[in-house]
Amino acid sequence: MVYNREAAAAYAIRYALTPNPNYIYYSADDCTNFISQCLRAGGANNDFNRSHPWWYLYGKNSVCWSVAQSLFWYIRVCSEEKRFGIKADTYYLDLNNEYESKIEGKIFIGDLIQYKNAHDNIVHSSIITGFDSITKEPLISQHHF
Repeated sequence: MVYNREAAAAYAIRYALTPNPNYIYYSADDCTNFISQCLRAGGANNDFNRSHPWWYLYGKNSVCWSVAQSLFWYIRVCSEEKRFGIKADTYYLDLNNEYESKIEGKIFIGDLIQYKNAHDNIVHSSIITGFDSITKEPLISQHHF
């Protein structure tokens, strides 16, 4: 799969404020469902593997499609095992959550940003849709959590 970052970001911008009616919408916690839709718009295909499936079909989805921590593990497993599915490099910011210049030039439009809580669990997903022209910090699109 060749990931089309621009298509994923364009989808995110289009549906960030108004959910796509062609997908299920989890009103209380839709962030990762939305990000999976963006990944699909960028060219990602269903992956029905046994350990960490990522799929959406006929109004139903896998846990990895809609739960932030599960999407994180799905991508990590695909990346580490070099198998079919979504792969990515991972970068961490320090605990102050401030943008660090050490990742500048390593992140791009269409990349995901996932957030951890105080218990070190991934609890939110967003996608980079641009960069601030002055600070160079990423601009994101997301659904609430």
